[in-house]
Order: sequence, then C-alpha cells, then structure tokens
Amino acid sequence: MARLPVVSIDMVPEEFREAFAEVTAPAGGSITGGPGSFTINSPEMARRRNHLTSYLRYETKFPKRILELAILTTARAMDCQYVWNAHAPAARKEGVADALIDALRDRSPLPDMAPDEQAIIAYGNEFFKDHKVSKATFDKALKEFGAQHLVELTTLMGHYAQTAFYLNVFEAELPDNVTEKLLPV
Repeated sequence: MARLPVVSIDMVPEEFREAFAEVTAPAGGSITGGPGSFTINSPEMARRRNHLTSYLRYETKFPKRILELAILTTARAMDCQYVWNAHAPAARKEGVADALIDALRDRSPLPDMAPDEQAIIAYGNEFFKDHKVSKATFDKALKEFGAQHLVELTTLMGHYAQTAFYLNVFEAELPDNVTEKLLPV
C-alpha cells in the first residue's frame, strides 16, 4: 500500500484547486497510481513538472529507442520496479533488443549493441555510479547525440531519477498488468 492517500479536491487548499483540476482532468478528477498520485500533493509543482515530462517523453526529437533505453538505464540504477515495468515493454517495442534489456535488468554482461546504445548506457551508468562522467565517456556521448540531445537525455535521466525517488519513497504499487520480470534488488 502506498504511503500517501489518493488526493481529492476537498483535500486541496483553495489557492491550488485550479492547478489540481488541470492536472487531474485527464484522469477524471483524481490520480490513483504512478508518480502523479504523489506529485499531486503539490498541485502547482505537479502542473509545472508535467510540462517537462510531456516535452521529454513526447516532443523531443531524439530516437524513442534511445529515450526508452535512457529511462531503463535510470530505472535500473535507481532500482525502481515501477519505472522498469512501465518502460521495458516500450523499449522492446522501440527496437531495444531483448538480450540488452534482460542484461540490464539482471546486471549481467551486456551484449553487443549499437554505438548510440553503448554511449547512453555508459553515460548513465557512469553518472549514477560516480556522480560524474569522465571526459572520454562524455566525448563519446556528445559525438553520438550532439549538444542539444545530450542535454535533453541528461535532463530525461535526471527527471526519471526524480520519478524513481517518488515511486520508491512513497512505495508505489505495481499495476496488476505487469508483464516484465521484477528487477533483482
């Protein structure tokens, strides 16, 4: 059971009800699962956060295969079951090889992969392990993605680290329709 209750409009101070209504409208007035069920406790922050989420997920122009692989790299680094199970199927659909996804999940040796896949995994893993990225790893990622996309990928990974923080701290429950093996943690 999640650590915070589902928020209804009567629980929200008057000055935040407009933001609450805007954020919850697509879900029919309340959000019962996922990171939104926690961020809605701060409706204005949730509204502002949703704009960045929308841009990073649906509007950026880097390949969706790399987007999903960056999210999986982050989910694995953060041991976030919820994000992993939400995005592993999408990564498979976007063309990330099953062997690569399974190796990331199990923290086993990675198979051969495309240079862009190598670059984003090395970049993310190095940052999450060392809290910085070496010049060699940075230069490879910059060459592979260019400055704009590397900035956006970095923001995406940071955003999903934040999302994992919400989901792990507030103990989000996995949906009933989980199709992926759980992360060994």
